[in-house]
Amino acid sequence: MLVYANSFNLNPEGGRNAVVERIATWVGQTRSSYVDPVRLGGGIRELKFADGAVLSSRATVDHDSNPQYPFYFCAKLTHGQDGVPGRRWITEIGLKQDAQDAPVQCSVLLETSEVSAKVVAPIHVTRPRIVQSLIENCKPVGDTPSLSVISLTETNAVGFTYSIEHRSRRYPVVLISANRDGVFPIVPERMRSLAVGLAQVVEIPPSADTFKIQAILGRRYIAFGGAINIIFPPRSSSEGLFCKTVLFRPDQLEELASVGTIEAEVMATITHYTNLPHSWRHTSSDMVGQAILAKRLEKAISEAASSDDVSIYEHLLQEAAENLTSKDEQIRSLREELEDVTASLEYAEAQTDALKHALSGVQSRATVSSDQIAEAVTPLRDALRSVLNESPNLEQGIRLLGGVYSDRVIVLESAIAAARESDRGGFRYGYKAFELLRTLAEDYWEALTNGKGDQQARAAFGNAFAAKEADTLSKSGREYRTFNYMGRDILMEKHLKIGVKDSFAETIRVHFEWFPDEQKIVIGHCGKHLDF
Repeated sequence: MLVYANSFNLNPEGGRNAVVERIATWVGQTRSSYVDPVRLGGGIRELKFADGAVLSSRATVDHDSNPQYPFYFCAKLTHGQDGVPGRRWITEIGLKQDAQDAPVQCSVLLETSEVSAKVVAPIHVTRPRIVQSLIENCKPVGDTPSLSVISLTETNAVGFTYSIEHRSRRYPVVLISANRDGVFPIVPERMRSLAVGLAQVVEIPPSADTFKIQAILGRRYIAFGGAINIIFPPRSSSEGLFCKTVLFRPDQLEELASVGTIEAEVMATITHYTNLPHSWRHTSSDMVGQAILAKRLEKAISEAASSDDVSIYEHLLQEAAENLTSKDEQIRSLREELEDVTASLEYAEAQTDALKHALSGVQSRATVSSDQIAEAVTPLRDALRSVLNESPNLEQGIRLLGGVYSDRVIVLESAIAAARESDRGGFRYGYKAFELLRTLAEDYWEALTNGKGDQQARAAFGNAFAAKEADTLSKSGREYRTFNYMGRDILMEKHLKIGVKDSFAETIRVHFEWFPDEQKIVIGHCGKHLDF
């Protein structure tokens, strides 16, 4: 199984030999033995260690061990796993250098080999130590991702948005936010050391204003409250560029932290999308063997051309060389086709995810803009007005609101849970409640977005609107009316009301807040009258 693949360019002092020496040192340290870098660089058929590990290498060198350019090299280390009989780990480090002074293209591939399906011990994705050693000692080029952690604040958010959506970005971005106590779910520097070469780690400092950042980036590219958002490279579609995102919510990360697998899960998510393209760029042992064969064919063709007696062999050798080249071109073409198909599938998944969230009344985190949502749901909104002739229950009403008006209203899960509780208590006025909610999303929202003040906007509700609670509101009463939105606790005193009795059947309160920067109304509660 392919576990990890990475590729990056190096400019070490001492050239390719410095990289080979670093590989020899790493193998020697892991096996508590000595590996001769000169012998490794010239090619080792098989070197066995006391613990059963095996090292081999291949290189395009001549009889005097001088490099032949373009230079290809691959070292392969195979060893078992303690406590897991039947599984072997295979690490390959490949090098390619087009000319003596050119950068060294380095690739690392880690995979496992099991003797049968009975080997079921879990595999945790991690970064081989050789990657860290090469990055620290062999001068990676400046555009290698995660050479340092980038800090995202409201002052550089515009530039960050540009870099996220730029066509040239070929690596994921791992956006890490702090929780309310200013603690990150994983130390950004630790994540950087694991993701170097694969993904760029970006932290949002606890002091940053996530509301302002979100207003610039949009919800799909933000993380807050201790969440981690992985933003993959832009893909082309019929409707333009889009970036797939994977969000780890704080509750998910807490569960992962309880078993100590946050790092492994984040790395597994990254490598699930990056392994294939990086493996294509890997200089494998087979690729080096092919390059060695190509060099020998070139030499044989040259020798055959100088002799009239071996013209038939010249023809056969030429045909074999052309066949190798043709196969390479076919592989490249198939890879390009696969990338196109993958991009189309990911875009379709993003659209499906957006529709699912919108129809369920939950704010979508997919890559669909507010304008796109508005265009899609406006006909549905108009149709709803004419066909809704039955009274929905309260939960149906709040979910309809969140789905049909998802470009204007964000319904928190706390509001849906409260509505469900009121329905269990026999709430009678579902249709009346929906009419109030619709007025909130239409007349009230439109008045505010057109520049009218709250005093004018609230006139649409008559006596059903209250701007705040009583001055005698207790500390616990404030807590009941405080809801978490984007990692912040927001006191929502504005509310709509039906009834005054302490009754599930006859009374509800809808607590909400208006966020002008987002042009959104956020509903935190839709249910029973909350205690003072």
